[in-house]
Amino acid sequence: MKINLLIVDDEPHTREGLELALEDEFEVFTATSAKEAVNALDEEEFQVILTDLRMPGDSGMSVIDHAIRHSSNPLCIMMTAYGEVEVAVEAMKRGAFDFLPKPINLEQL
Repeated sequence: MKINLLIVDDEPHTREGLELALEDEFEVFTATSAKEAVNALDEEEFQVILTDLRMPGDSGMSVIDHAIRHSSNPLCIMMTAYGEVEVAVEAMKRGAFDFLPKPINLEQL
């Protein structure tokens, strides 16, 4: 049985590229916004969430905030093209497992 992974990113190329790269190892679900991700979390159990930081509307931080209160307690990884140290620290304080800069290094992920 595959682990459920939710990829949250408003950029189609990033979202689709990660889905293609990870679909052999995970049951991949995708969301294009934080709102869509929160709705998905309310409908499905995820063990891993890979979320972008900056998206239109709510940020990836709101995805992490919702996920850590969820009963499935998914492992959250924040990704962003804006690799500020302060953002990484904030993501980790909110409960993110890790923080990865874009473009994503698949071996590191």
